[in-house]
Parts: sequence; structure tokens; C-alpha cells
Amino acid sequence: MIPTMPAWTYSQLSTFETCPKKFYHARVAKDFPEPPTEATIWGEKVHTAMEHRILNKTPLPEGMSQWENIAKKIDNLRGEKFCEIQMAVDKNFQPAPWGNAWSRGIADVVVKHDDRVAILDHKTGKRKPTEQLMLYAGYAFATYPEVNVVSTGFIWLKEKKIDSQVFTRREVPMIWQEFVPRVAKLESAYETGKWIERPSGLCNGWCAVKSCKFYKDKK
Repeated sequence: MIPTMPAWTYSQLSTFETCPKKFYHARVAKDFPEPPTEATIWGEKVHTAMEHRILNKTPLPEGMSQWENIAKKIDNLRGEKFCEIQMAVDKNFQPAPWGNAWSRGIADVVVKHDDRVAILDHKTGKRKPTEQLMLYAGYAFATYPEVNVVSTGFIWLKEKKIDSQVFTRREVPMIWQEFVPRVAKLESAYETGKWIERPSGLCNGWCAVKSCKFYKDKK
């Protein structure tokens, strides 16, 4: 029986592109569960604390107070502020219900002012820009038809730096042209059942799929 492909997220697409076999075991068969790591647990705590700080002015807890200046900068942005906003689209890149979407994602912070939206994403790991916020800009243009400009920013908390990029509505076709061919490969894997092993740095003891031919114990 061919499994039904659920709505894809940037994280899932990235996992698939790193190694289709890992994606299969983690997301489809779910026979090699990956327990939370210290990094993921810390990341969740940081996101929760920043959400409460931005929406309710709750002081950041011990160990996070060094990011108060970042929170103040968000305070000073003009517009209505939201956290953990769900956005989803169908295959025609139109707004869709979360549970019946083609693609979906949750934005850490959204600031809406007139015909502009800012989307911010807190990152607790190493600085590594990706196309994630380009995808989120695509979601935003679909979600807010009155919006013409989307400003995006990765907030790298360890380095206290921001990588920003601005998108305009006329760039919407370009945004989806970036992702459609990549998602087609994921869709093909679901249809054919071919999940190819692909070696990466995760093979050196970091991947849960220890039965893979590329897996090696940590040195």
C-alpha cells in the first residue's frame, strides 16, 4: 500500500534532501524514533520564553536574559505582533486549512503593519542560513492578500546576529519555483517507494537508522 503523503514542511523537505532513507524511517515508517536531544529541548524552552516575552512582556528567565535587547527591538517594530502563527497553502498556492494543506509551517513571530509583514525566526543553533523564510514569505503572501512586502529574518541568538531578506509580491512565482521541483522528488519517493540512502555527516553516529550501510559509530 502506497502511503499518503502528508502536508510537507521545510523541516521535512530538508530531512528528505539530506537522506531519503532517514526521512522514510523517521517520517513514514516511524520505526526509528529519535528522542529529543538537549539541543531540541533547549530550543523549545527558548521559543516559549521569547513568545511570552514578546506577547506578554514576561521577563526572560535566567540563562536567556542576554537576549533582552533583541526582544526590545521586536517591541519597537511597528504593527500588530503574533507568535506561533500557523500558515498553510494548497497546491495552487492558495490559503488552505491546516489539516488539509499541501504545505504548511509555523512562524515564530509575525509583525503586521498595513501592507507589510515581518516574519522572524529564532535560531538557537549554529548560524546556517536556509531558504526556510523564503517559503514562509510564500505562505504570508497567500495568507494576507493585502500584503505586498514581506521582510524576513533569522535571529541567531548565540551570535546575536540577524540574517534578513525582503520579498515583494511580484516574486511569489520565483518563491514557488524554488520549491516545486524539490517537492516533486519527495512526492516521487512516496509514489515509487524508493528511499535511497545518502551519506552525510549524520552517518557518523548521529543518525538513528543504525541499520543503514553508511552508518558508523561515533569516534
